Amino acid sequence: MKNRGIFCSTGTTVGRRNGYNYHLVTELFPPLAEQGIIDGAEWMMLPVYYTQMRAIADEWLGAGLTFPVIHCEKEVGSLLSGAGNAASAGDFHRAGELCRRALDDFKKNCEMGAMAKSHRMVLHLWGGTDSDSHLTYNISVLEQMLDIIRPYGIRLLIENVPCTTNDPLENWKLLSPYFGECGLIFDTRFGFFHRQIDDIWNTESIRTHIEHIHIGDIRGEERDFSSLRPIYHPGEGMVDFPAVVRHLHTAGYNGTVTLESPVVTDGGADGEKLKDSLLRVRDLFGN
Repeated sequence: MKNRGIFCSTGTTVGRRNGYNYHLVTELFPPLAEQGIIDGAEWMMLPVYYTQMRAIADEWLGAGLTFPVIHCEKEVGSLLSGAGNAASAGDFHRAGELCRRALDDFKKNCEMGAMAKSHRMVLHLWGGTDSDSHLTYNISVLEQMLDIIRPYGIRLLIENVPCTTNDPLENWKLLSPYFGECGLIFDTRFGFFHRQIDDIWNTESIRTHIEHIHIGDIRGEERDFSSLRPIYHPGEGMVDFPAVVRHLHTAGYNGTVTLESPVVTDGGADGEKLKDSLLRVRDLFGN
């Protein structure tokens, strides 16, 4: 089995507590790459980036960073779910408005991905308060999203986002007609939230389409939405990471892995904690 690529999400370092200081990525990530601790970065798109995409891209790429993966801004999925809810209530004007906003923002994310020279994009196809309550609507928009992203040469990956109505594994199965044009991304924290880690990796028709993995830890009861925050670092929560690694070996998984656990502090970021967690991830998942 070849060595897997280990990435670090920019979301580990940039957040509300430090005023969305994206310069911290420029400071902390290049040494991690130079020391061979990370093989690249995952660009976490945030709403505050929309007005400064070129400036951020120029700075981060100018620092020598590579971004094989971009994470689409999460509100896109929430807007789609809101549109589905509005459509189910017969408010088609509102549904159309929310869907247009989602697609417009999705296109901006594709533009950002092109600037970042990313080859894959993580998408929350559903999310927010409405979550997967009207998933048929969200899926109906997927073809338009694929039409938008296709010219950018970026492959779309759908994440196992927490559900209020169904569960991620069953939702993924509904996406099977699209597996030729898009893939799946497995999040350890979300997998544990639904207690589906074993089920997902034991379902051959699904695991063969998983192309990327997000690493984060969690504590709490099944489907307890209050447990989604804070996001713990590997080994701080309840995810059995050695068991996850065994699943990957059994499945012959050779895809990439991204650490998502944040180290954001008031006004800064804990670089040492980030490095320690990445070394743990590399030790667990690196080969």
